[in-house]
Amino acid sequence: MTIPPTSPADDHAIDQAAVLSALRARVARMEGGGATRPEDSIEVCAGMPGMARAALHEVLATEPGCGAAFAAMVLGRTAGTVLWIGSARAEWQAWPPGLAAWGLTPARLVLLRAERWKDALWAMEEALRCPAVGGALLVPAQGEGWAERAPLDLTATRRLQLAAEAGGALGMILQADPSVGPGGVQRGDQGVNQGGNQGQTAAHTRWRVSPAEGDEPHWWLELLRMRGGRPREAMAVAWQAASGRLKPLEGAIATPRRARR
Repeated sequence: MTIPPTSPADDHAIDQAAVLSALRARVARMEGGGATRPEDSIEVCAGMPGMARAALHEVLATEPGCGAAFAAMVLGRTAGTVLWIGSARAEWQAWPPGLAAWGLTPARLVLLRAERWKDALWAMEEALRCPAVGGALLVPAQGEGWAERAPLDLTATRRLQLAAEAGGALGMILQADPSVGPGGVQRGDQGVNQGGNQGQTAAHTRWRVSPAEGDEPHWWLELLRMRGGRPREAMAVAWQAASGRLKPLEGAIATPRRARR
């Protein structure tokens, strides 16, 4: 679903009331009048804290594929409609059949492509305020019309956090790990504070996910920051398709690709 411009003359301004009405109607049809939501957190992996509902979370991915898979796994465990909001940048677009393999079925998914960054940010905030929405994901990748993208700083993320608290949804920001350059070369930990996230934000947690070698989907999962908690070092995990869960692996199985030089 794409947010349409009203006319070329208004520089792609949108009729926010009309878009919001259409989104609410679609969510209501998908939910059949609403959905109940347990008041706990979403399990991520044994040995790691969960992701709290009614809160905003950040995920830094070294590659689009593992980032989308991790996001789909978490959002697939929410109750209600899930909105996936982004631009037209191909490598970060959602592919519903692929997301379904990680537990996020197309029947629950609304894909929203915004022409401008501020429209995407507005849609994310409104989605998080909707009680029938179980989760909303924002992919702040660059794209046409997104050159003016403002940093997701403390002010912007605070608005999203408050919206999540009001509606009860799980909010997620998924973006490329700024500490990794082209070809997977690590730029250094200071890169976390560059690009889309300018250091301090209002997000409840910040995660990093990286692919690792293995026959099954293997990742390195790291909790970089948690409000009121402590970070967790990178853990090797494997996806168990039969159970739909991540399983911790004993010892290191590979060098994270983000550390290659």
